[in-house]
Amino acid sequence: MKAIEVASGVIAFIRPDEGANAGLIRTDEGIVVVDTTSCGADMRALLDAVDVSPAEVCLAINTHLHSDHTWGNQVFDCPILAHRLCRETMEANLEGPWKLADIRISIDERATSDPQWAAEMRKKVEGLEITLPTETFEDRRDLQSGERRIEVIHFGGHTPGSSVVWLPGEKVLFSGDLLFVERYPFIGDADIPDLMSALKRLSQFGAHVIVPGHGPLCGEHEIRALLAYLQGTWERTIDHLALGDTADEAAVDSSYPRYAEGAAERYHERNIRTMFEKLVGGETCPL
Repeated sequence: MKAIEVASGVIAFIRPDEGANAGLIRTDEGIVVVDTTSCGADMRALLDAVDVSPAEVCLAINTHLHSDHTWGNQVFDCPILAHRLCRETMEANLEGPWKLADIRISIDERATSDPQWAAEMRKKVEGLEITLPTETFEDRRDLQSGERRIEVIHFGGHTPGSSVVWLPGEKVLFSGDLLFVERYPFIGDADIPDLMSALKRLSQFGAHVIVPGHGPLCGEHEIRALLAYLQGTWERTIDHLALGDTADEAAVDSSYPRYAEGAAERYHERNIRTMFEKLVGGETCPL
């Protein structure tokens, strides 16, 4: 993990080995945290790395619902802010895939094939109390503390409730999982046309620094690279459907674009199959 000060009082936690990135913003009213990692222990470790206590945090923001961005919420007694759809889906998950008993069963089932992953997950769920956002918004929430302005803006795309955090004074953008850099994106909950539109909107900020959901700090080039990968994969999958091919036939097509050789490589084929399923389900391509 690297804690990088990307602007005065603004820290990006870049975590290529540990999981999702996170952020910390110092304001006159206290610390604002952007995403809370996948467990309380990981979140506390980030705070310890920059000599901040949970009591100093006045607001935590969840950019979207996925566990690697929200399961550290339990560390905080302050308000936790997210889009309405983010909270609603998290709440629904508590009655479904996020039941702790079911999580433990899933870990046990995978332990034989991936014992290292299972061991890590057992540590993460030990003492886990999944904590929902306490405040929600619709289109955006603008926050002002002294000279610091923070804009939390709904984008959708990666998930229906995905948002970004924009600091216009510093031109720093926390993109959440709209951006994956140097690794394949997870698109299982994505609306692909909306995601491509969201990436085009990201370029309009003119950010000096972008903190992606996963991967190193980035800029406009990385936005264009991910957009090209998604568009190329989407359009090639449309071609396969037009030919009457199956998902299995599409998945072995070597002409599909590659995004990040050797990094989460399993998602190359998985993303082809995911897009195939989404197209069969009726999503349209904004060509």
